[in-house]
Amino acid sequence: MGAMASSAKIQLMGLLLIFYNQMVGLPGPVVSLALSIALLFDAVWDPIIGQLSDGTRTPWGRRHPYIYGGAIPVSVCFAFLFLPPVGWPPRALFFYLLVMIVLVRALDSVHEIPSTALTPELATGYDERTGLLSYRYFFTTFGRAMAAVLGFGVFLHATKAESLGQLNRAGYGPYAISVAAISLVAVLASGIATHRYIPFLHQPRRRRATFGMLAREIGTTLSNRNFVAISVSAVIFGITLGLAGGLMIYFYTYFWDLPAKSLLWLSLWAIPAGFLGVAVAPAWARMWGKKTACLIVFFIAIFATVIPIGGRLIGIVPPNGSPFVLPILILDTMASGCLGTMGFVIVASMLADVVEETELKTGRRSEGLLFAAESLLRKASTGFAALLPGLLLGVVRFPAHARPGHMSPAIMTHLALIYLPLTTALMLASTSALFFYKIDRGRHEDNLKALANAAALVEAFDPQLEISEGPGIVTRPT
Repeated sequence: MGAMASSAKIQLMGLLLIFYNQMVGLPGPVVSLALSIALLFDAVWDPIIGQLSDGTRTPWGRRHPYIYGGAIPVSVCFAFLFLPPVGWPPRALFFYLLVMIVLVRALDSVHEIPSTALTPELATGYDERTGLLSYRYFFTTFGRAMAAVLGFGVFLHATKAESLGQLNRAGYGPYAISVAAISLVAVLASGIATHRYIPFLHQPRRRRATFGMLAREIGTTLSNRNFVAISVSAVIFGITLGLAGGLMIYFYTYFWDLPAKSLLWLSLWAIPAGFLGVAVAPAWARMWGKKTACLIVFFIAIFATVIPIGGRLIGIVPPNGSPFVLPILILDTMASGCLGTMGFVIVASMLADVVEETELKTGRRSEGLLFAAESLLRKASTGFAALLPGLLLGVVRFPAHARPGHMSPAIMTHLALIYLPLTTALMLASTSALFFYKIDRGRHEDNLKALANAAALVEAFDPQLEISEGPGIVTRPT
């Protein structure tokens, strides 16, 4: 359930560029610069949180102090992100945006990284992990859909002065406050609901580790071949995410001329598509194995993603105003959402399977570090790519305070001709990197057996070591 918090905020963050560019009045490249700096800072911050939570010893375990501690501060900062001061000069507004977005991303990691790191301990089986993560992505989909419905169905409505709700500045403040409140409830509910498992989760041994020891352990953990394959894929996907995340609202608004009501329908139809992906992912992974299953759905998703814009460019998609445009976009959104959700669930499960393999080499469980490092690379590349939307808007000479239907169609056509081949190439490269991942069902089960044998030997020679066991959960120091 805690996944709702970040996904709801991400949905609204997708409007941050158009909000500060078209409504607050900052130039697109300047907004992209602030987003890029924040993402790069966040990328460095994530491994620190992951490593800290891996080694934390408290009566509330390794993860829960961070889950509880980050909930309120991030909600407050997120609300203020969309309540910028009125009348400030552009330079002051830039620094306000920069400070707020850095705080939001850093504080979000304080609860999100430890929450995600609970997965390998709560589910140890090869297929069990995919099933648990499918529930997590169920709430990810639900959180984004709920935030989209609140935005386009409640707060970002058309007015007499503004026919397009997504350009209604007055709606963004209440929208952000509502999302912040929902996120706060979701994080606290998640922490409280999983609190009862704390006695059965791994507690790290007390030790005095030198900086050199920690550096070697981190190096050994992050040099795992399978982790590297996932990380390379994440880096390239992060660039795609940064590019698409900033420009998609521009395509919906200025390329397809969609009002907020149509964006609401797109969001509503994405809900059953995401839920279908969540439901099918575990069975699909069992049928093909995680790696093959993931490659299949991602390659099909790439094809589905390029159809609408590509079809418009070659003249097979009807012009704007046709009653067929919205259904075509809805079908594409549903296909892409279902396939993408399936792939993300399986990739997260693949990353969880790396935990035991690295534990065999380092003797430590490093879930937080692994998930944070993958997040670091993806966010670092997304941070770099966050510059691209603003730069591309500058390349095509996109005007400030633009009105749909009152600007040259050549501008959006030029943008589409750059965007489409670039994102397609990036998605192909990201998916292809997963060919180098080698953990299958047999290898994962061998890793679990090796860890169990090692733990039995340690217990036989030193029964005073701490051992935690629970129903369905067995974690022992190696």
